[in-house]
Amino acid sequence: MSKQKLEINELILKVQGALKEAQYSEMRIAAFFPTWARLTEYMTERNEQILNAKTGLNFLEEAYGITVFKNLPRNLAICVRAVNVLTDFQQHGMLLAKARRKVHVYHPQFQALFQGYIDKRRTEGHSEDTLQSYAIYLDRFSDYLHSREVKSICELDNTLVLGFTGTFTNYSPAVIHNTLCSLRTFFHYLFQEGFVSKNFAYVVPRDGYRSRTKVPSAYPKEDVEKLLKTIDRGNPKGKRDYAIILLAARLGLRAQDICDLSFEHLKWDTNTIEMIQGKTEKPITLPLLEDVGQAIIDYLKYARPECTTTNAIFLRLIPPMGKLEAPTLHSIVTHHMRKAGIQVQDGKKHGPHALRHSLASALLEDKTPLPVISEILGHTSTASTSVYLKIDINQLRSCSLTPPPFDWNHGEEVF
Repeated sequence: MSKQKLEINELILKVQGALKEAQYSEMRIAAFFPTWARLTEYMTERNEQILNAKTGLNFLEEAYGITVFKNLPRNLAICVRAVNVLTDFQQHGMLLAKARRKVHVYHPQFQALFQGYIDKRRTEGHSEDTLQSYAIYLDRFSDYLHSREVKSICELDNTLVLGFTGTFTNYSPAVIHNTLCSLRTFFHYLFQEGFVSKNFAYVVPRDGYRSRTKVPSAYPKEDVEKLLKTIDRGNPKGKRDYAIILLAARLGLRAQDICDLSFEHLKWDTNTIEMIQGKTEKPITLPLLEDVGQAIIDYLKYARPECTTTNAIFLRLIPPMGKLEAPTLHSIVTHHMRKAGIQVQDGKKHGPHALRHSLASALLEDKTPLPVISEILGHTSTASTSVYLKIDINQLRSCSLTPPPFDWNHGEEVF
């Protein structure tokens, strides 16, 4: 494929076509048009035809005053994304997706092969979450090979492998590490099954990343209560969101388990919630606390839409009606945290999982034994729960040692 840079008008047309091929909606693509038009005018005034990253950054600063790219309001975030898709395509000849569709359909020349790999991993007992991650990485690899006009996996060579790994610049160290590891596993499969004559796993570069347990993102009890109190429960959305956030904050349910919660999981006769956890596939029984139960009843009676296609409790409030997805829960919690004025430090998580961490922190503060916390959170072992010891400041403080005195003047005198 030619690496000649595209002029701005042709680049926009190419990207528009790539977005349609990637199944972006017409409305989502149209949201980029105003920024693209303004960028074209900006470049014309400066007699520039070829867009590069530097020009894109200058444009965002001069046209919109954007110099910091974190926590942008939605309208400015769209402007940044509109420029990024152009510069990414200019540099790599493909879209570097920030979010991928859940159903992965690879390019036709790779569909059977890539799906065969996923199916084989499934028969080996890998979880659906792990398989979904593999599918995302292969989806990106499929896009890259297609953009390089590769017609068969037999055309794979070192240049293509290294070229693909060079597109990871926008990813976090953890994602880069996981992608590289997944690639090696996939290349081992290709070689062992005879699809390629060389094992390209040894071409994939090493990243030096070492997985480390991080300090969980937890918020004090006061912030959690402030969050709950500021939710407006006088409308259907508020009633739904309040029940969702209570389930995360009071019971520590994961986002996916809240989305999967259905009527048969609510045992009103015993005041319990009984379900199979999506992540561990292990059963869990939790008390249906009074405030949680009342919030769910309030939502079911006065806010839940009529829907015959799903038995899930928490639904979208606008068409198409259906079960909520986990990423939507993250947006819900983030929205209400911002509305409550809760300060979120850079790098600190602020979704439903942060509320789960906050529950663990509160339980530790109340001196709840670790095995009990492990059972509440649905961990398969206390080893998973022990990471929360890092946020038990009071207990850590009790382990501190007083350093011995040090006499700076002790020793030989220097004249």
